[in-house]
Amino acid sequence: MRLSYEEVLKEFAHHVGLESEALLHTEEVLIDGFPIGLQLEGSPVSGDVLFFTTLGTPSPEHLGRIARTLLEANNFWVGTGGCTLGVQQATGAVTLCGRIAIDDNLGGESLAALLGGFVDTAAFWKAFVEGTPEGDGGTLLPPSFAMRA
Repeated sequence: MRLSYEEVLKEFAHHVGLESEALLHTEEVLIDGFPIGLQLEGSPVSGDVLFFTTLGTPSPEHLGRIARTLLEANNFWVGTGGCTLGVQQATGAVTLCGRIAIDDNLGGESLAALLGGFVDTAAFWKAFVEGTPEGDGGTLLPPSFAMRA
């Protein structure tokens, strides 16, 4: 049975131990230090759930290298787990976003699993954007990043 956007969020909140009304009001959840925004696009019963977070703002001297790597990672989503990396025009902040269709398979538990994987991807790219050793872009890349189109 297909759930509506609101029902999916309520199930998700219940599954992870959050107050459902608060989640419906804010459409934001904090997972492992990442504020994850949630938003409906389209119909509440056949649209998409969008999910997104901000990863940081690269320093101007590293922007060229970082931007090129972000573009390479976005190419056929080989380094993003199916999500999209972007740069906010006004702030220069790097963002990671994704979407999933509201269909018969989407419920609170499956959204929790999806967001868990999303946060893993976000953690890698946040480290890369911030220039920490785990994300230096030279020696460690997401497992799927080695697959070239």
